[in-house]
Amino acid sequence: MKQFVLVAGYEKPPKQLPFRAYCENRVRQHLVANKAKEDLVFQIFDVGKGEVVIRRFTYPGGRQTETVAAVRSFERITRAHYDGNAFKDEQDGVMSVLEVYAAVQAIGRAAPGTLMELSFLSHGYAGGPVLVDSTDDGQVERADSAGVRQLILDLGDRRDPDDHDPRVKDFREVNMRPAEFAAFRAAYHPDGFNWSWGCAFNHQVNEILHKMEHHPDYRSAGLPDTKILLFDNLTRANVANLSLMLGTRFPDHRKVELPFGELKLFFRRHILDSYSHALAVASGRITFGGLIGTFSEPDGAPRPLMRVNGRFTRHFTFYRNYFGFGFDPERRGYGAYDPAFT
Repeated sequence: MKQFVLVAGYEKPPKQLPFRAYCENRVRQHLVANKAKEDLVFQIFDVGKGEVVIRRFTYPGGRQTETVAAVRSFERITRAHYDGNAFKDEQDGVMSVLEVYAAVQAIGRAAPGTLMELSFLSHGYAGGPVLVDSTDDGQVERADSAGVRQLILDLGDRRDPDDHDPRVKDFREVNMRPAEFAAFRAAYHPDGFNWSWGCAFNHQVNEILHKMEHHPDYRSAGLPDTKILLFDNLTRANVANLSLMLGTRFPDHRKVELPFGELKLFFRRHILDSYSHALAVASGRITFGGLIGTFSEPDGAPRPLMRVNGRFTRHFTFYRNYFGFGFDPERRGYGAYDPAFT
């Protein structure tokens, strides 16, 4: 038996994409590829509809048979869950990524070594998939036993209970206890993997990459770390992000000199801060996800899924030649985040 966990994010306006349909198309893709007629189990988490559906395919006598079960229902998301574009607090009835983690852990306990794929088909950014676009603001307000509302201002590494989206900190011990973490890891088949299909766009990373790649002294391969690059076209926002990630002050944003090795360190730290990297390390399995500074789009196929926009070829080359990144086996432009990357 092989198992798959597919998560469809909420189709939040204005960029509404049919994420549930993408999950169904992914099921179809795996069924067509299942020439050995192995039993396959798909758990589909539809965040927008608030339902979890299990599709089980077996092959008695070599003939495909399907059973379908809806195992749990959550609140269906509507615009009433939002205040403008902001997801409201205290909406415990809405599906959370914690339910997804619990499903993986349940596989790890009941049928270890059978999870082939954990996929998030949703909007996204470098910090992770966007399931409902909730906020991790580090504070929570709740009523105590006497009904008096109390505001907790510092949650530290703990998850915000008003937050439903995946976060890098999810795999820290305060949020995933050792036994849960062990079950999460145990779920995966030796050939299993994760996939975050949404964008990993970061304006500052994209702009700095673009300006570096078009610098007259840049080379797409073999540039030594000691090579000094002088920039006179960085914005204040670019320089602020460089300062934040490198801990270096740049007095004049119109004249920034950096060794190439420092620029690599800047991008490396963004990689290490990404959800795709955190998921790869936590699971011990490759995670396919957008490289930082790239975005995804529908692939235009008859049964569409997603791909990374092809205009980022220079970015792909940089990540491959200077960080050793591989790419997804379906040639969709997603980087292969290796759990051994440091």
